[in-house]
Amino acid sequence: MIKNKRAFEFSFSWLFAIIVGAVIIFLAIYAANKFIGTERVKQDTELGKELGIILLPIETDLETAKTSKISFPFETRLYNDCISSNVFGSQKISTATKSGIGNAWENPGFASTFYNKYIFSEKILEGKDYFVFSKPFEMPFKIASLIYLWPKDEQFCFVAPPNEIQEEITDLQLENIFIDNCPPKAKKVCFTGSGCDIDVNLLGSSSEIRGSLKRKYSNKVYFETTALFYGAIFAEPEIYECQVKRLMKRASELSLIYYTKSTLLSPKGCSSNLESSLIYYANQTFSINNSLDLISYISQDSDSLRRRNNDLDCKLF
Repeated sequence: MIKNKRAFEFSFSWLFAIIVGAVIIFLAIYAANKFIGTERVKQDTELGKELGIILLPIETDLETAKTSKISFPFETRLYNDCISSNVFGSQKISTATKSGIGNAWENPGFASTFYNKYIFSEKILEGKDYFVFSKPFEMPFKIASLIYLWPKDEQFCFVAPPNEIQEEITDLQLENIFIDNCPPKAKKVCFTGSGCDIDVNLLGSSSEIRGSLKRKYSNKVYFETTALFYGAIFAEPEIYECQVKRLMKRASELSLIYYTKSTLLSPKGCSSNLESSLIYYANQTFSINNSLDLISYISQDSDSLRRRNNDLDCKLF
């Protein structure tokens, strides 16, 4: 009986020690994971802010386009969120990095908000290396620099594009963008026929490229100028439509600035007679709801303002 009692007491002591040890280890691991998770959120939040800063040199006020490449130390998800409300709307950027500890992917860090950036991409991108392409958008005056973003692993192939597009892609030497000779995994962008990943329909003859674009399983969007054409290629429809509304709000505010400039120049013998047209253009651009409105109501007014401004001795823009 004594031996059995001692054996029981010995076994219980060890069992208690094991349980307590397991609890301590569990709490330590839990605390470590919470700490790591907090640090990842902090790191991802800072990375989102840094991305916005990195994109600054890529944006340009020149008449030409720019290309660049962004590399992260780890596999990184980029989250593109566009808000069209308020005066200029906003561009939100957030990131999440892949980790070998805990969950491979956590929720992204807190988004960084920008009011003067226009990024055209998918809502969520994933990769270590990304290609960036920037192009100024004018309609009829310079409105903003548009940024197009896609991961290195994603390829596009333009089938029978118009000369303007083909020459620009060739001159810029855009990586992972091909003409006619399509790699097997590339997304095909077709300008004749249908059934490709992206089907483009160009409308009529114009000094600017204009038309509609339809992705598989997505809504049709409309574009005016090559700058918005690339935006429609690289951005999913929801992002594209949001950015178009933001750009038109900016165009509206710029129209009012040029209206003020015109009224100030008139007493100095440099009248443009564009005041009423600029006010009308400001109202039209502010009230558009989608990209179809862009080519239905804004396009002709933009062309008219451009021609009239070009004929002036004292150009407004």
